[in-house]
Amino acid sequence: MLGQTAERAINRLEDVVPSESLYLSSAYDLATVLPEGVRSASKASEAYKLLFVFEKYLRQLTVEVLAGDGSANWWDLVPPDVQSEVKRLEETEETKSWMALGSRDKSALMTLPQLLKVIEHNWKGAFEDVIRDRGLIQEARLLIHLRNTICHMSAIPEEELARVRQTMRDWFRVVAP
Repeated sequence: MLGQTAERAINRLEDVVPSESLYLSSAYDLATVLPEGVRSASKASEAYKLLFVFEKYLRQLTVEVLAGDGSANWWDLVPPDVQSEVKRLEETEETKSWMALGSRDKSALMTLPQLLKVIEHNWKGAFEDVIRDRGLIQEARLLIHLRNTICHMSAIPEEELARVRQTMRDWFRVVAP
């Protein structure tokens, strides 16, 4: 126990190289040059991974539910303001075609707030029977600020990471992935 306590105390020192490496190239470890930055990135990565999975899941769920049996064009059921925003992003994608991103469909360009807006817009007749509780949409909206915080390179406290986990558990209890 004493050894673990000492190790935690040492790892909190800003100038101590973290145990996790982050290579810029095969010979250049950022952990040795920017130890606090690598420590922060490592801490933020847990929330990022959870939010990545949740948003990707909501995107897939939204398209599947709106497409139904395949006879409907899911894009036609997206609110016009969201369609306009996505079309602007598609134009940006075209100008950045030199980047090795490959082509992405319209759903991949929708943000978490847009996905929640689409779900709410199509609640009756599409999502009501799948999600069953509109409160889950409100709960997911609370994650938008946390998502933006993480995506703008800031870590969130453990308390907020717990909120992300709880929201995902609530969703997956009702809408199993």
